Amino acid sequence: MIPGYYPRKQFSQMKIILGITSVLLLAVFSVAYLYFSNLTGDSRSNDKTLAAIPSDASMVFNFSNDQSLYEIFKDYTVFDALTGKKKKEQLSWLKSLLLNNRDFYNSTQGRRIFLSFHPMSSDSLQFLWVMPLKEDLELADIAEVIANQNGNQVKTITDSQQELIEIKNNVTNDSFYIGLIGRIARASFSKPLLLSSLDKNSKKISKEYINEINDALLKDDDALASLFINHGEPGFMQPIFKQKPNGNFGLFSSFPAYSNLNLNYKSDALMFNGITRITEKHDGYLNLFLNQQPVKNTIKKILPYNMSNAICYGITSYGDYSTDLKRLFGIRKELPGLDAQIQQITAETGINTERDIKKLWGNEFTNIQLSTFENLGVIRVSNGRQLQFYLDPLSTNYSDDIKKLNYENLFYYYFGDPLKKYSKPYYAITDNLIIISNSPGTVQRFLNDYRSDRLLYESEAFSHFDQLVADQSNISFILLSKNSNALFRNLLKKNYSRIIDSKDYGFRNFYGFSYQLTSNTKHFFTNFYLGYEEKAALSTDSLVYNEDNIP
Repeated sequence: MIPGYYPRKQFSQMKIILGITSVLLLAVFSVAYLYFSNLTGDSRSNDKTLAAIPSDASMVFNFSNDQSLYEIFKDYTVFDALTGKKKKEQLSWLKSLLLNNRDFYNSTQGRRIFLSFHPMSSDSLQFLWVMPLKEDLELADIAEVIANQNGNQVKTITDSQQELIEIKNNVTNDSFYIGLIGRIARASFSKPLLLSSLDKNSKKISKEYINEINDALLKDDDALASLFINHGEPGFMQPIFKQKPNGNFGLFSSFPAYSNLNLNYKSDALMFNGITRITEKHDGYLNLFLNQQPVKNTIKKILPYNMSNAICYGITSYGDYSTDLKRLFGIRKELPGLDAQIQQITAETGINTERDIKKLWGNEFTNIQLSTFENLGVIRVSNGRQLQFYLDPLSTNYSDDIKKLNYENLFYYYFGDPLKKYSKPYYAITDNLIIISNSPGTVQRFLNDYRSDRLLYESEAFSHFDQLVADQSNISFILLSKNSNALFRNLLKKNYSRIIDSKDYGFRNFYGFSYQLTSNTKHFFTNFYLGYEEKAALSTDSLVYNEDNIP
């Protein structure tokens, strides 16, 4: 065949193939364009919606207004327990008012609804509902729709130059307020909170927080519901505490990170799973665990029966952990002073802790707070007898079992923040465990409980609870409800602490709470679990009892 010459038939076939290929490529690019433009459109829509939330919202809950969601949650008892009688009446009325209203439901069906949590000066939490609408509506249209429902007193008011709908519930005598800007409806039982949302000049949640929420929603579009937490200042725990949280609570009180967690449905528990991302390198203790691998949590087996709360830590490479910890001490400008204390030990006792003791540390340790307000730390070691041999020259005998360390900050130097409070502690070593506390009585009582198997792990209730706690992690916080009642009354503001034993709430039915962080180099996999002591019965006036959620 002559080069460059193609028969007419072959040439025609080639044109057909090229034509089909061009059409397919055009179709692929068109679908891709439409897909990504829709994603961008959804993101922009969420931007406008989320930008309505005032800046003091550390937690934002999200769900889609969809009939199938209500059917899934029709047997869910946790909402009743957490909201309390007063809030349950409000939310039940609200569900009937807005979400069960055919006209209003059609305007929000399938749309993401955001519920943000806001601490108020009255030491209470208020909710703000932010709802994007499918179509342009006037405030008068919404008022007319709601006014058609029996038993509602509806009027339009003006406050701070903002036009609002006020709806009076004749049964509870509560007022609910709705405002509208564009296609975004905002609503709350708190008029000041709603006005703050409507005020264009008031401070709203940060662009970074909005981006975190948007990114998570795009990745997990099929999630039943999601919870987004901003751990930065002041922290989502701070508003409910009398003072800045310390001890085990202090570790999670405030650090520059965001959590995006998806609701994992279980009828008798509250479970969220997702990731926590630390947003910047800083002098934070949690960063140290990002360079570790998950560890099987075995130290929980020695937790005493009267534990209120504990944090169990796991590390796979103590060498890397020690290097990162010293770097952290350097950032804090603490390293020269701590090194000087370690050198003093060597000069006065001949024990080189870096050579003799460091190699004996195991891969787990925990800080424990008891129901009696006592605190102690427990560290797993590779050889308890050798450790005792090296610690003896550094210590003074207190009793046959217990000694007192004569030098400061040894445990802080090797383990960091969780053990900082034990500067010159009393200690005992048994079964390759070292128990430390600022009180010799606390150490002795732990030894007594440990030797007589009065341990939490031996109880049937804890075994049942522990079945849903991940077996591996790097940081695992555990709190037991009944053992923490007195502690809550001491730490929490009055309006929050009183609900613990209140018959109007269901907190007495919860056995415990678990919060776990598991390293994945760039972020932490996060598990949040609140479990019942036993399954609670669903009352007939439950928020989710009726199957016919939408008329």
